[in-house]
Amino acid sequence: MIDREKIKEVLPVFLEMKASDDMAISDALKAHGFKIEDAERISAFLPSAFGRIALSHKFNLGFPDTYRVNGKEDEYSYKEEPIYKLGIEMASEVYHNEPELAEVFNSIVTRSSEFNAINNALNDGFDIEGGNFSPTNYSGYKTLGKKRGLFSKIFN
Repeated sequence: MIDREKIKEVLPVFLEMKASDDMAISDALKAHGFKIEDAERISAFLPSAFGRIALSHKFNLGFPDTYRVNGKEDEYSYKEEPIYKLGIEMASEVYHNEPELAEVFNSIVTRSSEFNAINNALNDGFDIEGGNFSPTNYSGYKTLGKKRGLFSKIFN
């Protein structure tokens, strides 16, 4: 079971470590008591979820329901990722109801590859309205793209 409050408590890690890479953030999350699988999913999926909430409130964009993992041929469904789904809920909640977390929210959003792609396109003068994203390709993570067994799901 994913502990929503525990994840919410560690959101400031993204701001505190804004100059760090994803693996360092995953390590910091492990130090806060998360298993490696959850730490990596928080580090990878929260920026995507927060970025999608921020971008969808500003632009008409299409987002895929799947993601890819560098070095693997398959695409994986975000619907099978409870941390991603929780990230969407949390991002929407923070965006609409918790202005005191704006700096934390922005620090998470700017880690999103989707946000960075849009930012680069806008800086280059492209019209992005109505654009569609390809699946995000995550790299450097050890546990993404691995199916979790029933035993793992029950005791998580």
